[in-house]
Amino acid sequence: MDQHRNSLNALRLLFAGAVIVSHAWLLGNYGPEPALFGINLGRAGVMGFFAISGYLITLSAQHSRSVSEYALARFARIYPALIAASIAVAFVAAPIGAILTGGSYDLGGAFAFLGAALALTIGFLGPPHIGTSLLGNYDADTWNGPLWTLSWEALCYVIIAIVVMAARRRTDAGRASLGAVVLFVAVTSQITVRLQGGVITSIVDVAMPLMAFFLAGSVLAHFRERIPVGLVPIILASAAAWALLASGLGSVLAPLPLSYLVLCAGSLRPFARIGARYDISYGVYIYGWPIQQLLAALHVPATMPPLGYAALTLVAVWPLGFLSCVLVEQPAQRWRRAWTARRNARQPQLIAD
Repeated sequence: MDQHRNSLNALRLLFAGAVIVSHAWLLGNYGPEPALFGINLGRAGVMGFFAISGYLITLSAQHSRSVSEYALARFARIYPALIAASIAVAFVAAPIGAILTGGSYDLGGAFAFLGAALALTIGFLGPPHIGTSLLGNYDADTWNGPLWTLSWEALCYVIIAIVVMAARRRTDAGRASLGAVVLFVAVTSQITVRLQGGVITSIVDVAMPLMAFFLAGSVLAHFRERIPVGLVPIILASAAAWALLASGLGSVLAPLPLSYLVLCAGSLRPFARIGARYDISYGVYIYGWPIQQLLAALHVPATMPPLGYAALTLVAVWPLGFLSCVLVEQPAQRWRRAWTARRNARQPQLIAD
């Protein structure tokens, strides 16, 4: 895949929009959301996100000169925008929500939410309440639901760092490829055990399939030079994914063919210009839910169907995604590149000394 001319940013924006559309059914209290093989649009979008992340983060780890350079790249990518969004929710959206719903705003709860968001513990411990600032909303507890996925994505970052960097220390790149495959098999095996034990109920059981998609993307990154891309492989992968989903084993075995299809779609160039200059997908993803909650506090879902509610959310969240990109994410990336360049420029001198 051409790392400079691909449609991965366009796909991520599509997936972020899919998550917002999916959440409209829940937050608008429209009833059961349509799903295919038990996978709704939002879950499919997050799976796509994790597949792309697994591929790109593995490449980032392979290209990083050190653990610190890799860690800084990951920090600069997710943390500055997360800080801004968490502050906006805790100290702007929640007070507005309390006014709109007639609930109460709790400053201590706001700081607890901010701490949990920045510590990336929401995916493990759940989100703290900010008083009753969502009083009357169908989901009266959660101000930013998608943040739970960042906890698990960060865990995947650590796993990839260990696999790639540990193999590099042993000067054997093949060990990293083997390690990625072993981890993928281990995760999918655990999913099988849990599925056989009964209905999926815990957050771990929901998160493990996402980790499987992340690791599937990582496996594809390790073997990218050997994996063919063409009409026949795409047809075979599509047939395999459909058959596995229909059999009920989609969570266990489908991540690899589905991730392959996602990355094949990402390799197409017609949509390469979307997000090339302004990648707003992350901002859309982390601001979508709070906007939907505010619209729900205004009783918007009672006045329109779910797709109308979702469309209004997408219109409202686009400026926030753009501002996050221009004012937070891009400056953070420029700082990271400048710091890395200065550090790498000093290294030869340090060695010479």
